[in-house]
Amino acid sequence: MKVHRSSLGLRRLCPLLGALLAAGPSMAGQSRPPTRITVATWNIAWFGDGIRDGVLRGNQRGGRFLRREADFERLREVVTRLMDQGVEVVGLQEVENAAAVRRIFPENDWDLFLSTRETDPEWSQLTAIVVRRAAGWRVERHPDVIEWSPQGRDRHGVDLTLTRREEQVRVLTVHFQSGCQGEPLRSAKPQCGFLRMQFAVLKGWLFERMAEGVPTVVAGDWNRFLSRPGDEAVAGLPGEALVRPSPGSAPACWDGFFDHYVDHIVAFAPRGREVAPPAFEEVRYGAPRSARDRLSDHCPLVATLGFETPD
Repeated sequence: MKVHRSSLGLRRLCPLLGALLAAGPSMAGQSRPPTRITVATWNIAWFGDGIRDGVLRGNQRGGRFLRREADFERLREVVTRLMDQGVEVVGLQEVENAAAVRRIFPENDWDLFLSTRETDPEWSQLTAIVVRRAAGWRVERHPDVIEWSPQGRDRHGVDLTLTRREEQVRVLTVHFQSGCQGEPLRSAKPQCGFLRMQFAVLKGWLFERMAEGVPTVVAGDWNRFLSRPGDEAVAGLPGEALVRPSPGSAPACWDGFFDHYVDHIVAFAPRGREVAPPAFEEVRYGAPRSARDRLSDHCPLVATLGFETPD
């Protein structure tokens, strides 16, 4: 789904945003090589380090769904499948710490960038990005996006710039407020008000990226049915935005356990670039539904994205 917005309308709405758009990319008028990147997003559901997993309040609540070695082996097999598909970058959600991530993403193969949010032992939900070393990206880490966490307790966004030869892409992973997946953002529900604020912060951050002329990918658990036709949260996204999965599609994870996706990989192309139609896939576990609470209630999503300069 492509979302186009008139820069003239934005200038009337907000002179600052208009100025940002008018600035355009710093390489205007120069030809750019196409940028290709394969990105995944994966909420691994309260993924612990194995030391005090029984205290986590999510899937392992009360120790009833503690993962077994066979479950970790299944998760490692998923990582191998991601590598076989050429995945270069994975945005992760609900990981406890670096030791937890390293249980399935070995240091020899992946560089790890973990969010800076500090939590109590029972509420260990960090975000992270892992970058495959063999992909050849040079990584610059930016400060976490924390403006949507006014009290510091909400999940931060890990923010990286990846550079490879003449290619450059900004990658952000998010895990937004739950509880307002489909309701109007301006409803009286507190979760909707908080999510509305988070989307406003994200849009401001995205306008800055578009003014810099940097192709951008936001991958994560948006806790919103963005692919539902006409969802209002999509309105106002800057640049050439491509939202995946396709409008109206339903996840196949756990044989269609959910009606809509809340995980999304969204590509944003600045002025002078466009997003090529992506290759998209949902990676299922190949395990019985009875294993769902020991693996994750989210399946990884993978998208191969291209940012091109139109002829």
